[in-house]
Amino acid sequence: MPFTTKVEHHESYARLSPDRLALEYASKHVLITGGGHGIGSSIARAFAQAHAASIIIAGRTESKLKATAEELTSAYPKTKTEYRVVDITSEESVKALFASIKTPVDVLVNNAGFLSTRENFVHADLKDWWQSFEVNVFGTAAVLQRFLQARAKQNAEEQAVVININTIAAYSILAPLLSAYAGSKAAMWRMIELISVDASDSTVIPGGVRFISVHPGAVKTDMYWKSGIDGTGLIEVTDSQLAGEFIAWTASQEASFLANRLVWVNWDVDELVARKDEIIEKDMLRTAMS
Repeated sequence: MPFTTKVEHHESYARLSPDRLALEYASKHVLITGGGHGIGSSIARAFAQAHAASIIIAGRTESKLKATAEELTSAYPKTKTEYRVVDITSEESVKALFASIKTPVDVLVNNAGFLSTRENFVHADLKDWWQSFEVNVFGTAAVLQRFLQARAKQNAEEQAVVININTIAAYSILAPLLSAYAGSKAAMWRMIELISVDASDSTVIPGGVRFISVHPGAVKTDMYWKSGIDGTGLIEVTDSQLAGEFIAWTASQEASFLANRLVWVNWDVDELVARKDEIIEKDMLRTAMS
């Protein structure tokens, strides 16, 4: 029986209000890839509402990044919001991104992703098919490595947080014609679990790093429409505000027991917290087959 909570949410609810995190996040600096639109912009808004000290949204399309940054600056002037244009599949571009960041990042959200053309693998264009792996696996790894290298040099005492946006399709539903996307996300999930072992060495990363993978629900983004799942009944639609607020919550100390696990934004937070001991003792929400 797959893990779930008795109550599931598809719209925002009071328990997840980012305002509850204001004291904890007031000194936090956040970097969000794919932050110019879709789920990424909802995540940025949630961190801004939580009074994060600064937010950098990064992505490929400058017009979307600029518009989102300006909107957040206007709505939340106490949070310094900036943007950077980056191609995460280019090591040089990622290197330039981190060279441009002067304030150490406390929370990294690996949200940037790619969904190859929805097509039967037998007839798929392998270059397009492989691009899901280039972005979702290599691109995530490129950003993460630079982030960890930066943390290693900072001698930070506080634990950093890395949030990785994944999908239910990585391990559960058998969505047709999406082998590239689902397969690359499954690889990403296992990769993150293994990298977390390396990063747990305090002699390498002072202060440590906590990783968490998150299924953001079926939010109606460009990727949602490209996936072809609308109207199939495979998964219920999730409001983008709920996704953003839950993902912001996972960076909190209250959610620290979910380290190195994969969670759904649709699960009820109070039920998750109540099951904390069970989740830890049974080592749940991991890729292990048992």
